[in-house]
Amino acid sequence: MTVPLFPPITYGIGSMRAEPLDQGPRFVRTGGMSRWHRPRSGVLMPSNRTIYAVWCGQQVGGLHRAAGMLTAETIPDSLPVCATCDGRAVGAGQEQDGPAGRTLLYGPRGLTPPRFCPASRADLFDALPGGTTGRCLACQDTHPIRAMGGPYASRVGIVQHPPGARLFAPCPFHRWRHPRRQGDRLACICGRPLTASQ
Repeated sequence: MTVPLFPPITYGIGSMRAEPLDQGPRFVRTGGMSRWHRPRSGVLMPSNRTIYAVWCGQQVGGLHRAAGMLTAETIPDSLPVCATCDGRAVGAGQEQDGPAGRTLLYGPRGLTPPRFCPASRADLFDALPGGTTGRCLACQDTHPIRAMGGPYASRVGIVQHPPGARLFAPCPFHRWRHPRRQGDRLACICGRPLTASQ
C-alpha cells in the first residue's frame, strides 16, 4: 500500500532537475536511523535515486551512504515511529490511523492557492486594445493596468486582484510563487511551463 505524497515545495529558486513523486511508501528510514519516518514528499533524481522528505524535516535517501534506504507498509521491527512525522501525517490528512480518541490537525504551507493572483502588480499581462486593460497571464481574467513604482522605478503592471478561476496549475516545487514571462506564456523560475487550470 502506498500513500499520497504532497508536492515537494522548495523556497529556493534554482533549476529543479528531478521529477516529483505523487505516491510513496508509508514508512521510510535508513539503516542508521533510530526510528521510522513518514514521507511527506518525494523526488526521483536523474541518477534514478529516490529521495523522500519526511514530515519532521529530514531527508531519506539520495546519498551513497544512504543507499540502504528501507521502506515498509507496516513496522516490521521494534523501532519506534517518529512522533512528529506521525502526528503531522495524520493531522494533514495523509494518514487516517492517528492516536485513538484524539483529533490532530496540521496545515502545510503552500498548498492552498494564494489570496492575490501571483501576476498582480507585475508585467505578466497582455495589453488589450485601448491600452488601459490587460488579460492576466496567470489567471486569464481582465483587469486594469496602471503605472507603478514612482519616479525612480517606473513600470506598468496589472492591478492587484484575486486569482481567477483559471489560475495556472502550480509548479510542484515552487507552487505559485515565482511565475515569469516566457514569450507569450508563463513559466516558473525553475523553467517548468505553467498552464492554466481547466
